[in-house]
Amino acid sequence: MRRLTVSYLGLQLSLALMFIALGISGITSYSSGTSEFMRGLNQIFGRGNNVIPIVMSVIELIAGFLLIISIFNVFPNPITSVLLLVIFIFWAVTIVLQYFFNGFLKPDFIRWLGNISPQLVVLSALWIVFRGVSRT
Repeated sequence: MRRLTVSYLGLQLSLALMFIALGISGITSYSSGTSEFMRGLNQIFGRGNNVIPIVMSVIELIAGFLLIISIFNVFPNPITSVLLLVIFIFWAVTIVLQYFFNGFLKPDFIRWLGNISPQLVVLSALWIVFRGVSRT
């Protein structure tokens, strides 16, 4: 059981660092993947406003900090489980918007599959951490 706990901790910490890095990158860089995705969403909905990339980046940054904070059991387990579920849903919605509503199978199937695969790995890791926390 100890080995499993260390694995969950490592996975949760790596996810937290990834979300923090994505958030900082999105806030500081207009050409980040998050910004490009949000510009695509703006084109779909016919809007020229670039506020959405900043909002998504802030959400990613908050998710990263929440993942780190929850490692130290600052919140009771039910609250931590809900926070992790919200982050999981956020990431799932992001995948659907980015890879299905904004460029489904583009530019071709293999590249699309190569781009969506890492996102699905992150989604799976979030689910594993959520299940591990909700069981304790």
